[in-house]
Amino acid sequence: MPTRHFEAAIFSVKATIGTVMAALGYQLFGLPGAPWVAAVSAVLVTQSDLHSSLKASLLRVAANLAGALAGAILLMVTGQPIVAMAIGVMLTGVVCHLLKQDDALRPAAVAVILVTLINGKNEWDNSFDRVAGVIIGCVCALAVGFLFDKLPGVGKLTGKDQKKKTKSSE
Repeated sequence: MPTRHFEAAIFSVKATIGTVMAALGYQLFGLPGAPWVAAVSAVLVTQSDLHSSLKASLLRVAANLAGALAGAILLMVTGQPIVAMAIGVMLTGVVCHLLKQDDALRPAAVAVILVTLINGKNEWDNSFDRVAGVIIGCVCALAVGFLFDKLPGVGKLTGKDQKKKTKSSE
């Protein structure tokens, strides 16, 4: 099997294990809301190596914290979901641009949208549910990434051991 296809298969296995763990973990904690948030986060932060997954996870958690907080505050202040969403998405774009955090713009804006438009108990519960799901998904993806990256023998499956040998022999 060509290396590119094998890497795609390994990614798919990692993403599948991460999403199942995230959805079950969300349910295990008995959190209100939907476990799909955790599962989606697990897929979005799954990367080819642990370092990249960690970087993606930290960005996703920070962006969702900021977006969920902004969405909850704006919804509380305006009392109008569409108005809160519009202001939140606009402010998120401007603030992320000014802070040179363009990679955080989309996940932060999505958090604003979901927190303001979900008809939950209240804006703070919606925010908590969103951030908890994101954190659980990221932790599960990192755990799977760690297993694939660090356990003996798994490097052989992913071809990382071969890449290390090739680099050291050069």
